[in-house]
Amino acid sequence: MASPAAGGVLLDPVRALQHTLYRAAKADPGRRFHALWDKVLRGDVLWRAWVAVRWNNGAPGIDMTTLAAVEEYGVTRLLSELATELREGRYRPLPARRVYIPKPGAPAGERRPLSIPAVRGRIVQAACEIVLEPVFEADFLPCSFGFRPRRSAHDALQVLTNEAFRGRRWVVETDIASCFEAIPKELKQAKTRIVHLRVGDQGLGFLGFHHRLVRSRGYRGKRTVEFLARWPSDKAMQRARDRIRELTARSRLLLPVGWVVDDLNRFLRGWGGYFRYGHSTILFAKISNYARERLAIFIGKRHKRGRGFGWSVVAYLSPDRCGLISLTGTVIAPRAGKPWREKPHADGERRR
Repeated sequence: MASPAAGGVLLDPVRALQHTLYRAAKADPGRRFHALWDKVLRGDVLWRAWVAVRWNNGAPGIDMTTLAAVEEYGVTRLLSELATELREGRYRPLPARRVYIPKPGAPAGERRPLSIPAVRGRIVQAACEIVLEPVFEADFLPCSFGFRPRRSAHDALQVLTNEAFRGRRWVVETDIASCFEAIPKELKQAKTRIVHLRVGDQGLGFLGFHHRLVRSRGYRGKRTVEFLARWPSDKAMQRARDRIRELTARSRLLLPVGWVVDDLNRFLRGWGGYFRYGHSTILFAKISNYARERLAIFIGKRHKRGRGFGWSVVAYLSPDRCGLISLTGTVIAPRAGKPWREKPHADGERRR
C-alpha cells in the first residue's frame, strides 16, 4: 500500500498513512480503530480524494455543480471549507441524484438505479475510502477480487484458468439479486446453476467471457491436453457491434470522418484491451472487419455514394484504412501458472 522508499523515507505521505494502517490491521486482526476521523480531515488526504474525483470525471449531483465549476471556485478553497465543516461536525451531505441506466443483458425495459452524489459528497466519500480501505483490506481473503486495490477482473480470470488446469471441473455459477439494495442477500435464481466442465459441453460465462473446456489438437506428435479456453461472450460481441453502429450512425454524418475514426479507435482500444487476454483471435477479426464495414458505409453515405465507394476509400485509397486501428495480432492466450500480464504495475510489482 505504500510508495517505494528512498533512503528509508516513504515518498508519499498519504500512501505512508495507508501503509501504516494496513500493517496495524494485519498485525492484529481483532484491533478496533477508534481515531480515524482526524486522518480524513488531513489536507493531503482531501487533496488526494479530489484528484480521484476529478480523474473519474463524473456527472454533477443534485445541486448541478460541475467539476469545472469547482475548479473555477477554487479547489484549495473548497477543500479548506470541507475540512472545517467536517472538523466542527457541520458537514451534511446532499441527497444523491437518482438516475436509471440500461442494464446490459437484462430484459427490455429493466434498468439499473444509479445514485450520483454531489461533488462535495464524492470528495468526502473518497477521503473516507482512502483511510478505511487499508483497514478492511487487511481482512479480505485471497479469493476475493472485486473492488480491491491492485486486483482486477483478469486476476480472477487467471484463477479460473489455473484451477481448471489443476483438474477442478465443478463450478457454481451464481449472481446476487439486488446486491446493493437488499439485506439479507436473496441468490438470483435465473443466474444460479452448477456447471460441470467437460470437453464438448457448453461451458459458462464469467466476467464478459465465455469459458469452455477444450482439447488441443496435438500438432507435430505432441500429446493433446485439456485446457479452459475463453473468448468474448455473445453478449459482449453484440454490445461491441451495437457501440460501433452507434458511432457510425446516420445522425453523425455531419461530423468529420477523422472524428468518427478517433471515436472508433478509442472504443476498440478499450474493448480490445480487456478481451485480448483470451483465445479471441477469430472474434477480434470479426469485430475489426465489422468496424471497417461500418466505416465504409458511413463514408459512402457521407459522400452520398454507395457502400462500394466507401470500401474503396477504406481499403484502397487510404494507406492506413483512414487511421482505423485493427485488433489483429493483439491477442494474448492465457496460460496456467503464468501471470496474465508480465508488465509490472505502478508500484513496480508484477501481477499475481
